[in-house]
Amino acid sequence: MKVQEKRRQYRASIPGPGQASSQRKYDQAMSGRDPQAAIAAKCLDCMHWQRGRIAACPIVCCPLWPYRPFARVETPEAPGTSRRRKKPKNRPRAKPSARRRAAHPKRAKRRPKG
Repeated sequence: MKVQEKRRQYRASIPGPGQASSQRKYDQAMSGRDPQAAIAAKCLDCMHWQRGRIAACPIVCCPLWPYRPFARVETPEAPGTSRRRKKPKNRPRAKPSARRRAAHPKRAKRRPKG
């Protein structure tokens, strides 16, 4: 059996309510021009063509797991790391200059006396 025929049969066997969109994603992936479509098609194939299951993918050792499409969940961070920048303690705040106070419309009313 030729490769093209196998691909046509596989494309026709894609199940589910979103069959047409899944088939389009498969076609984009097989064109070789869109790597994101290839990742999406592989993830859809792995999760039996159900988009909702990709977000809850339990296969964290998969090399494509950090690049999963349709998942709004951020990848977990290593313990002890934080993305939030910590503020230094006991650092005096710099006061805005008179020029900056005058340029800001709300602060222009509160000019210091003197």
